[in-house]
Amino acid sequence: MGTTLDIAIGLVSVFFLLSVLCSAIHEALAGVLRLRALNLAQSIEIMLADSELDAHVKQSPGAADTAAPKSSPLEQVMRRAARRAVELVRTRVMPGPLPSPLAAKLREHPLIKDLKYGWVGPSYIPSHAFVAALIDTLRQVPWPDSAAALPPQAGAAPSQTGAAPAPAGDAASPPQQASDGVAPPQASAAAPAPGEIAAAPSRDEDPLDELKHIIRSMPPKSDLRRALTTIVDSTVKDMREANIRLERWFNDAMDRAAGRYKRRAQLIISATALVLCVGFNADSIRLAGALSRDAVVRARLIAAAQEIAKSPPRAAPQAGGVDQNEDIMAAIAEGSGARSRLTGLDIEITWGVKTPEHTSVPKLWNAIAAILGQGIVGWIRGVLDRLLTPGILITAVAASLGAPFWFDLLNKLVNLRTVGKSPEPYEPPKGAGPDSSVTR
Repeated sequence: MGTTLDIAIGLVSVFFLLSVLCSAIHEALAGVLRLRALNLAQSIEIMLADSELDAHVKQSPGAADTAAPKSSPLEQVMRRAARRAVELVRTRVMPGPLPSPLAAKLREHPLIKDLKYGWVGPSYIPSHAFVAALIDTLRQVPWPDSAAALPPQAGAAPSQTGAAPAPAGDAASPPQQASDGVAPPQASAAAPAPGEIAAAPSRDEDPLDELKHIIRSMPPKSDLRRALTTIVDSTVKDMREANIRLERWFNDAMDRAAGRYKRRAQLIISATALVLCVGFNADSIRLAGALSRDAVVRARLIAAAQEIAKSPPRAAPQAGGVDQNEDIMAAIAEGSGARSRLTGLDIEITWGVKTPEHTSVPKLWNAIAAILGQGIVGWIRGVLDRLLTPGILITAVAASLGAPFWFDLLNKLVNLRTVGKSPEPYEPPKGAGPDSSVTR
């Protein structure tokens, strides 16, 4: 029982160190490539992507203002190359919808632009800031006037002279009646000609009526209009309730974004674990055999495991964190410490791939070596040989489970080995009288 427990502690220690190293590598990559910010940008693209709105958004007054300022040809080339690199990462590594002009215009809003950190964008956006920026961005877009945008006036006959419908503020409020029964004068503003863009609603209009007017002014086939109409329906009584519903819509989308990020992070960690296990030749079956045969190595590994159990792994940064530089440096330090401990366990875990001594098809490998070279072919043979080793695959799967899991298991095993079997309680022999010499 004691030997089996020691072997289990040794294997769990190796799994824990490999998991810490995998997590540190992923965190460093996420900080350098700004994967959290890219994931947030993609989630907003999914929310706002709508081909029916693209033409109208591009005609907005701020579209020309958000263009890049004049700069030297070298700066333009570098900016274009950086933009292409971002798009390549976003569309290939993190596939999603095509870029949305509305999402791009939203990112240029001051409420969102001030949160930007790095070369991609913010990693976290508060829900109230997103809702306020979205409503203001939709307000700036010159939506086309349509009959569905405004409800018909009661008792109004269709005009034969091609007059335009009444403004939004008059449609949303009941018609005013003068004290002497005379109808109030009509607005003096000229109606837009057919084909022109309708004027924006008046600032004196109720915010909720203004928002509903904007939604009705959007193209009828727009998916975003349908979504906003479902959220801001007739049961909404004031703007506060509308904001709460829109924030809930955004928070639900962010929950899905967090799920996508976790799945992609798990894929990256699993691939990293496989690469590390192949590079370090971390064969768990061979390691278990070596620990069962050599008591000295087993004792050294137990002592190292007891030291490892004293220092818990660093908690992963929150998804809303924007200070990625500190995370990168902390991840590099943690990964370097895990690698030093792993290579210092004296269990033949070192980085490097060696050429296997035997091969099944020597003629094929000799032909490939004549083209690529003996060194490259030897490295490929070594990698393939380790990929087909069951012990390395088991270690890779174990390392992808995460450092917190193995740290908790390691502490339980170390405590079990330290405590040992509890002593049985004292029971006097049956039929014997009280014994004053026994101290209870």
